[in-house]
Amino acid sequence: MEVLFVNTVPRVAEKGEIKRVAPGYARNFLFPRNYAVPATEGAKRNLELVRKSWEKQAEAVHKQYETLAEKLNGLNITIAKKAGEKGKLFGSVTNAELAEAINKATGAILDKKLIAADHIKEVGIHEISLRLPGDVKADFNLVVVAEED
Repeated sequence: MEVLFVNTVPRVAEKGEIKRVAPGYARNFLFPRNYAVPATEGAKRNLELVRKSWEKQAEAVHKQYETLAEKLNGLNITIAKKAGEKGKLFGSVTNAELAEAINKATGAILDKKLIAADHIKEVGIHEISLRLPGDVKADFNLVVVAEED
């Protein structure tokens, strides 16, 4: 069965693609969740009209992430965590904590799912490189300090 994807389904298809899938998969998973619609002639014609608005949305999101990257490049963000005597953290700096610190520093809203940083488990200065959607890259320094009681 041919379906037209109206939303991106990871590891299956991107938004706007037409693919052949099993009828049961389409009926039981894709259609109820509004990920896809049957690929009829009307849906294919409608796709061309909708594609232009999707491109405008993608361009706006790309500009938004570029401005965030400009704010982040060269920035020093400080996070205080509990640490032992030798500078080892009790736990690590999580993506959620990093996203919260970025949000406070830049005033932007960044989802923790977009951050793919290595586990930071010691006090010091760490260089962080973020890959934001739309192939936008941001580099900044994360300063982890020992939290005082």
